[in-house]
Amino acid sequence: MQSRLTNHLFQWLLSSCILLTCVTANMVAAEDKPAATPEKPAAPKAPPPASSDKPAAAAPDKPAEKQEQAKAPQKLNEFGRWIIAADYTSDGGTLVTAGGESLLYRPGDVVVWKADGTQLAKLAGHPTAVWAVQVSADGKLAATAGYDGLVKLWDLPSKKLKADLKKHKGWVRSLAFSPDGSRLATAGEDGAVVLWNTADGKDVATVAAHEGPVTAVAFAPDGKTLASGGGDKLVKLWNPADGKEKAKLAGHEDTIWAVAYSPNGSVLVSAGADRTVRVWNSSDSKPAGTFTGHKDWVTSAAFNADGSRLVTGSLDGVIKLWDVNAKREQEGPPPASSSVWCVMFTPDGKTLFVGTHAGGQLVQTPAAKLLPEPPKPKPEPAAEQPKSEPATKPADKPKEQPAAKPDKKPEAKPAEKPAAPKPAEKPAEPAKPAAAVEKK
Repeated sequence: MQSRLTNHLFQWLLSSCILLTCVTANMVAAEDKPAATPEKPAAPKAPPPASSDKPAAAAPDKPAEKQEQAKAPQKLNEFGRWIIAADYTSDGGTLVTAGGESLLYRPGDVVVWKADGTQLAKLAGHPTAVWAVQVSADGKLAATAGYDGLVKLWDLPSKKLKADLKKHKGWVRSLAFSPDGSRLATAGEDGAVVLWNTADGKDVATVAAHEGPVTAVAFAPDGKTLASGGGDKLVKLWNPADGKEKAKLAGHEDTIWAVAYSPNGSVLVSAGADRTVRVWNSSDSKPAGTFTGHKDWVTSAAFNADGSRLVTGSLDGVIKLWDVNAKREQEGPPPASSSVWCVMFTPDGKTLFVGTHAGGQLVQTPAAKLLPEPPKPKPEPAAEQPKSEPATKPADKPKEQPAAKPDKKPEAKPAEKPAAPKPAEKPAEPAKPAAAVEKK
């Protein structure tokens, strides 16, 4: 895993160097145009209309504030930092993204946006990259978690910190609110799932969930089941009331990076580093299908509002759409220019949010149209089997038959020889009749 992350970081550093080169070139070009510099002194013309000294004193602060605002990205499409996770409020009016300067140790950030991609606020406080974020169903709370294991609970309307939740040892990759918002589940590198009381920020239960890190967690819509995925390649179902295991779902061949329930709770999907998306029936916890096609880790999976469509994102930069009932791939949007870390539908389903290591973007959701089914490959090995069978079967049969016949014949011959009186009667015909009479 570390080697893959190192490769992605290296790619990002290369792209950063290219950007810096472009910026430097623009600065040099700007210096060659002396006509552009006199425009800067023209800015102080704003203070002269004020006749008193007080406005003149306040004037220097206003340009400084404008410069700071100009440096901060005001639109989502101008935001070039990592976006590792994101979530919408249920009404679709607010988007919260989480990420940072890098994937690991550099300072992280949590940004609140309007639905149109206009920045509203920043929720500061994470010293490392932020890997997870979720908004409660009522929109009153937001939870974030970072690479350092620190979990933060926010009052979203006021944009103020409510509590710091400290329990995990190591990073926290995923978290989820219960449907009523009273509980928060967090999944950590330490193999534990911790349940928190959102009213007072205290931990109420700790479950030793997986052998290895827990990388994904999600509540069922009825709140009676908690699903988790881990580095042990397993999906596990838990009773959040008592922390007891309800089921174990095996099938993935590598770490699981995402689990998600359909809105009605009838289907659970899991996605992972084995490049597959697996579908499970909630009623019996049995597999219901497998979606393939991604060429790298599948990092994110999310349903639309009615559960008929599923969107998945991968480090290969591809965003795929799936028809859940038909279990087939649909036409998807163009691939992203960089690795995809999170993807989801807006609540109205008209738009997709895509988070990458180079920022985020809003993409129009393609119409639901199935892709042609790939041709089923003809089984070539079936033609080779008849060639090998005649070579073995004739050789086996002669060996078995001769071996069986000699065994049976010796058993039959001793019984036939004593029963045949003809050879013995010819040489002893005179004596045998007398003996026969005595016996009678």
